[in-house]
This record gives sequence, C-alpha cells and structure tokens, in this order.
Amino acid sequence: MKKILFVFLSFFALQAFAEAEWVKGEVVRADPSRNRIILKHEYIPSIKMAPMTMPFGVVKEIPLNDFQKGDKVRIVIRVVDGSIEIIRMEKLE
Repeated sequence: MKKILFVFLSFFALQAFAEAEWVKGEVVRADPSRNRIILKHEYIPSIKMAPMTMPFGVVKEIPLNDFQKGDKVRIVIRVVDGSIEIIRMEKLE
C-alpha cells in the first residue's frame, strides 16, 4: 500500500514541477475592463483543443493594455471548473 501511495504522490509532484505548456496565438481583441482577451490560438495539447478563435479570461496580473490586435503571443492556461484562464502571456518578436 505504501508503494502505491508513493507512486501516486510522486506522479503528482512531477506534474507540479513540469515545465509550463506554452501555446502560440494572435490577439484579435483585448478587453482590459473585463479581464478578457480574444485569441486565435494553435492546438492546445493538454486539453486536446483544436485551433480556433475564442475568448479567454485573464488573471489580473497580466496588463492587457499592453496587447493590441495582431500581436503574436504565447500563453499558459489553466482550467478551473471547466473555464479556461490565461495565467501567463508574453509577446513574441
């Protein structure tokens, strides 16, 4: 039983320290007043989501005023209660 518990906890510990999954996209529209952004994004492997254009919630720490239509970006998402939220976002050169 201890071995099974150890393997189980080790798996989740490795997941916590795994490198973030970056996904590329392009800004369609940013709405800083609502902490939302519409992105045209590539395939998101972790949630098996096809490329599409869609709105995302964004954590308040990301300054959406810095992003304009047409900006190429990369994002890190998290899924909370079925909603997808951007937790990191950077402009690409």
